[in-house]
Amino acid sequence: MSEELRKEIKQVLHDWQSGNLTCQGVQHWARDASTKGADVFAEKVVHQLRALGEYLITVDDIQTYLQGLGLPPEMGVKHLELEGADLDVKVRATDLKDDPFYGPHTKAILKELS
Repeated sequence: MSEELRKEIKQVLHDWQSGNLTCQGVQHWARDASTKGADVFAEKVVHQLRALGEYLITVDDIQTYLQGLGLPPEMGVKHLELEGADLDVKVRATDLKDDPFYGPHTKAILKELS
């Protein structure tokens, strides 16, 4: 199951990157995806994609996820954590504040960071 889910995640990310899926489409896919039997990395990715609006995950993050898919599960999680630590949430939230999908989430984030 884990390898199947990893392949599916990779396909969804590629479809999003190419414009064949919207961020809403990715989120809907993740909400419907089962993580039963998934490895720790695949489970974490699906969890994050289920709330990509709240996490401010954009197409800019796809490479990080794809790189993580090429690593053993525990190393993939560590890779996500390291990359996430470098993200300037305030800058990203400010950049996305007028976006129809991300905008509603940025208001609370920016308020909390002020």
